[in-house]
Amino acid sequence: MKKKVLILNILLACCIGVFGQMTQSKPMDRTLSLGIKGGVNMPRMLYFKNPALARLPQSFVFTPTGGLFLDIPIIESVYLSPEVVYVQRGTDMKYVHRSGANVHYSISTSYVDLRIPLEMVWDVRPYFQPFVMVGLEAGMCMFGKIQIDRTAPIAFNDTIAVDSANMALIHAGAYAGVGIRSKVNIGYQDVLLKFSVSFHQGFLDSYSPYEKNGIAQSTNVNAYQVTGYRLPQGLEVTLGIAIPLKPRLKDACAAFAKDRYRRHSNRGHLFGY
Repeated sequence: MKKKVLILNILLACCIGVFGQMTQSKPMDRTLSLGIKGGVNMPRMLYFKNPALARLPQSFVFTPTGGLFLDIPIIESVYLSPEVVYVQRGTDMKYVHRSGANVHYSISTSYVDLRIPLEMVWDVRPYFQPFVMVGLEAGMCMFGKIQIDRTAPIAFNDTIAVDSANMALIHAGAYAGVGIRSKVNIGYQDVLLKFSVSFHQGFLDSYSPYEKNGIAQSTNVNAYQVTGYRLPQGLEVTLGIAIPLKPRLKDACAAFAKDRYRRHSNRGHLFGY
């Protein structure tokens, strides 16, 4: 029994020692960082339970996105990065109607989103930290336009401003992606760089309820019917840069003092004292 207790104590001491060494060699960074980000979004619409629109081709469109974010360490290798961003959503369709007319139909709407992504990071090197992220987003439609261009036999061109009659006000969805974090030092200032690629899926129908219940006439053409659900999607590519909120004045002073001491020492050796 005594031998078992002794062995157990030795193993426990070893585990505590190893854990202590790991903690000392790699302390958790608890510094908050504030940053800006920008990039491009490739928006499209998922027409759910609407086969006629789901079959129509959607073109690749590049729209701007950007905003502010916080980088908050939660536990080791896990970060929370709430952000407020501007993003454009919509779709761009070009197809031939059964009458022979060429149709160009597009939606371009601007949103302000609040996003809460959770990032799980692999600390390979300070300058190379791959991560995966998942997050939730909610936003409000600020403004936008719907454009229709159709050739003969019934030719017309029309553009309308987006309002509550043809677009839902609130957006909500989720997203997931991958990225790379890189910590670099410029002068006496630490800088965090974040590059990410993420896919976004809306959960709320972007059709206006006024279109659904027939109060407002749908400003669309041909195969367009207000049936099923029109759910925003997007593929975003962004680059962010952030600086820590904790000042680095003490480190700068220490580096200056060290440099001054080194120069003084060299001068002493030069003159032989």
